Amino acid sequence: MRAQYEYLLTCARRPNVVIQVMPSSTTGHAGLQGPLTVLETPEQTTLVCMEGNGHSMLVSKPDEVGVLARRCAMISRQALRPEESVALIEQLAGEL
Repeated sequence: MRAQYEYLLTCARRPNVVIQVMPSSTTGHAGLQGPLTVLETPEQTTLVCMEGNGHSMLVSKPDEVGVLARRCAMISRQALRPEESVALIEQLAGEL
């Protein structure tokens, strides 16, 4: 587990990576419906990739993308801030 925490901390130092931890005390958060990734193409088209049960789906319909992008934004607001998340991961790694 310590190696996993250290890997996350290494990733968090990259300029293109943001790590946010959802506290276990946050019940009913927007991420319970499953993982999703918001993507932007070079043409500035926003897409959403959802994964679950061994399958992935790419959503491109603007109205559906809008709903999912707002859900992703809500997840980000409900999670710890990036610096708090890194501090928590460092604390957990130090406890091992």
